[in-house]
This record gives sequence, C-alpha cells and structure tokens, in this order.
Amino acid sequence: MIDSERVRRRRIVALGVSVALAGTFSGAHAQPAGVSRQVASELREGTVVAIDAGELVIDLGLTKGVKAGDKVELWRPIRVRHPVTGAMLNERFRIGTLRLVQARGSLSLAAVEGAPTRPPATGDYVVAESAVPVVVAPEPTKAVGAATSPGTASPALANETKVVTVPTDPEAEALSTLMKHLGGAPPASRARAYLTFVSLHPDSPYAAVLRQEAHDLTTERAPSAAPPELRGSLPRFSRARAGVAQAYALELDPRFVGAVIHARRKGTPAYRSIAMGSFGERYFAATLPGDTLADPGLEYFVEGVLANGTTVALVGSAQEPRDVEVETPETSVREPGQVAQVGLMTEIASFNVKKANDYVFQTEGTVGWRLHDEGIRAIRSGFGVLRGEGGSLRDLDELGLAPTSVGLTYGYLEAEVAFTPRLSIIGRPIVALRDGGVTGGAQGFVRFGSDLGTNLSIGGEVLGTVGQRGIVQLEWKTIPRVPIVLRTEVTNQPSSSPDYGARAIAQVGYQLVRDFTVAARVSYQGRTINHAGPGAGLAVGYQW
Repeated sequence: MIDSERVRRRRIVALGVSVALAGTFSGAHAQPAGVSRQVASELREGTVVAIDAGELVIDLGLTKGVKAGDKVELWRPIRVRHPVTGAMLNERFRIGTLRLVQARGSLSLAAVEGAPTRPPATGDYVVAESAVPVVVAPEPTKAVGAATSPGTASPALANETKVVTVPTDPEAEALSTLMKHLGGAPPASRARAYLTFVSLHPDSPYAAVLRQEAHDLTTERAPSAAPPELRGSLPRFSRARAGVAQAYALELDPRFVGAVIHARRKGTPAYRSIAMGSFGERYFAATLPGDTLADPGLEYFVEGVLANGTTVALVGSAQEPRDVEVETPETSVREPGQVAQVGLMTEIASFNVKKANDYVFQTEGTVGWRLHDEGIRAIRSGFGVLRGEGGSLRDLDELGLAPTSVGLTYGYLEAEVAFTPRLSIIGRPIVALRDGGVTGGAQGFVRFGSDLGTNLSIGGEVLGTVGQRGIVQLEWKTIPRVPIVLRTEVTNQPSSSPDYGARAIAQVGYQLVRDFTVAARVSYQGRTINHAGPGAGLAVGYQW
C-alpha cells in the first residue's frame, strides 16, 4: 500500500510538471482564444450550524453556488481512537438527504428528505454538487502571416514583416487550467473532473495517467489479507466449555503492532471486540469472557493491526467467521443427585410496633444434599438462634405487664421423601437449648411439585416453650433468575401466647451469578388491628 501510494504521488507530480512545462514553452495564457469550458461537478461542503423549528440551518448559500430546491447530502463525522495503536481515526458516513427550502448569501434553510439513518445534529457535514468548468482545447492553430509558399507571396505584402505564431499545446493549456482550478478540491471532485477531461480528449497523451489517477482517488487501497507465509502462527479453537473463559493466543510477523479478536454468540448480530495484549515480541493474547461461550455456539474472527492503523483479517472475517462448538455441561441442579445446597436466613418481626413488647428475632442456617427425584430426595441439617419477647394481649395491652423473654439455640436434621417427582413429605426433628434446660420440637410439610420448580408446601411447627405455627408456602420459580416465596403463618410464637396472630411474608431473590442467590424479605404480622407491626429480613443461598 505504501509503495503504490508513493507511485501515485510521483505520477501526478510528474503529470503536473509536464503540463507546466508544456504551458511554459507554448507561451499560452490561462485561457487562450479558442479554448472553451464545459461543466463537470464539484463537491461544495458545509456544516449544520443550527436546528430551528425542525429545519436545518447550513452554511451553504448563494455565494457557494446553491439555490432553493437543490438537494444536498448529509454526512455524519466519526472520530474514534484505535483500541490498539491509540491513533485517532476520522471518517464520515452518509446519513441522509436534505432539500434547500430557502437560500441566502451565506446560509440556507434545509428540510430532511425521506428517512435519515441517524437524526440530524449540529456539526454534521453537508455536501452539495455544483458546476465546475472543465477547459476544452481547440484544434491546433496554424501559422499566421506566411499564408502562401515562397515565390507566390502577394506583392502587397512583399515589404511587410512576416509574423508567425509559435505552435501551442492546447491540451496542456486546458489541463493546466483545470488543475489550477481543482487545487484543494475533494478526491471525488478531482476524479470526476479528470474523467470528464479524458472523455473530451480520449487521444490525449495525458489520458492514461488521468484515468489511473481517477481510479486511485475513488478506490479504497487497503490490503485484504497478509501474505500467508508472513503471518506467523495463527491457531484456531473449535471447542469450548459453556460459561468458562477461554484464552486465545497467536504469533504474528513483525509488520503487525497489535491484534483484535471479535466474538459473538451465534445467532446474535453484534460482535464484541477485544484488543489482544502483547506478552512478548510478536505474541498477542486475549481472554474471551465466559458469557460469550454459551448455546448455540460462538463465532469469532481475528484481525491484525499494521503500524499505519490498517486492520488485516487473519483468522476468518466478519462475513465468514469461524465457528466454535460450545459444550454445555449437565446442569446438576436439574438432575437427580449430586447437588449440594447451603443457605442462611435472618429476620426480625414485630407483632406490636407501638410498644415493642411482642417481637421475634431469628437466624437460621442450613446445609443439605439433594439425592433423587423419587425416594429419599434430600437430607438437610442446620442450626438456628431465636430470641424474642411476648405475652398475652391482656398482660401486655390491658395490664401493661412486662413481656416474657424467650431464647433458644437449636439444631435439626431434616429428610425429604418423594413418592413421585411432584409429591413429597418433609420431616424435621429439633433439639433446642434454653435457659431452663433442654427442649425439643418438630416440623413437618407436604410438598406439591418439584423442589427445583414452582411448588406449594403445607405444614406446621411445634417448638418447645416458643409455641406453634401453621404454615402455607408457595415457591414461585417461573421468572428466570428471580425466585419468589410467598408465605402465610398462623402462630402464637414467640412466647406460647394464648392469643394467636397471623403473618404475611414475601421474599424476592435474584441470582447474581450462576447458582448464587440473594433475597430480601418483608412481612406484616399482628394479633389484633391495634397489636401489629412490620418485619424485614435477608437470605442468601448457593448450590453446586
């Protein structure tokens, strides 16, 4: 690319020198007699300087050769920094067409034609085509003065001085004038003017050079690929494990100063571009995030970055990426057996927020092992700490007596036995320590539905001197990554009060990462309308 650019520059410089020399020796003026002009097109550029009442104000006016009714192109400038070389890259992209509504000396009002690909904004470029004169050379002139051959000259002119004009090169004059006019013009304008000149002068000695120059000005010159023998070691991988980050490294020849790997989940439109870091001379590496490695597979391609910022496709391309088969391991949480589970829950609930004399604080942890869908489904064990105060409504509200304090530290062993995948029973014996000695209790449920999906549990608990409670609990697992628990209780806890109360509990969780969930719990409970209060808690769970 660099060599061809140098050749192109030398060619056009040589053309300019030859044209200048031809014009010098011809003694012609900027536009000699008989030299005519034809019209090509030239790009006139402006900018959107404001947006007023839905119309665009642009700095192209009558002084730049535009008028009301003209259509102009709207272009969006893009300026980004290359992620590998750090070089600033500038480019413009066409986003729509405008029609000039009013044109004045230096400004015009324009309206959008059709549907632009981006909403217009101040700073966008406006490009209009306007007339450009192209000089057309006449036929070469003949000598003036010596119109007859010697010996036949008119006697009237015998004693007059014979004036003979120097033969001119009208094509060189025309091309010289054209190149002066095109100084500073955009490449596309110069290319069109060159081709117009060639069409008018197909036999010109400058035609071949002008055709090549027009071609070079309108053709993107970027290497499509590096010579295979110079690329170095370009590995590919064809299999990866779902959810596990994948390292990729390659060796490139010294021409490359960086590399970028582009990856996407198969079936999605956009690639994720990851700049590859250097870890030694000619060696580059990157790590593909685990979230790109999932069903139904991965597509990727790799580009090398040359010193001038040009990217070269090395492994695959955006249109033809390489495929990677992603292996999805069996999700043990959805299969019987080999699932370990741990959890921790803590909450405080007030039955009388007005006096804070009837409340319970409880923290419970559990660890378990799930075995099968049928038969002995799971074995779990855990511990808990319960503290609180309470009493009867008469003692607390009518007589104003001090509440009874309650404290237990307990442990339990729980088993779940499934008769079918959707019907099981749960039993939990409890051993507890309190200030007065050892006490015990039990808890039991019937579960309808699989514990791995949405299910309903109905049961109850009896716990030492604390009291009893009946429980109905719905575990709702239909929203991905958001498990929800809705629970109601009828209880006389925490102090075996003769007055039962009701509790309504809602718990919403979120799976932060695979198999790890956090949850927030809110509740409201009361024994009467005037003896009630709120509650709150947190829970975490993990399984593998």
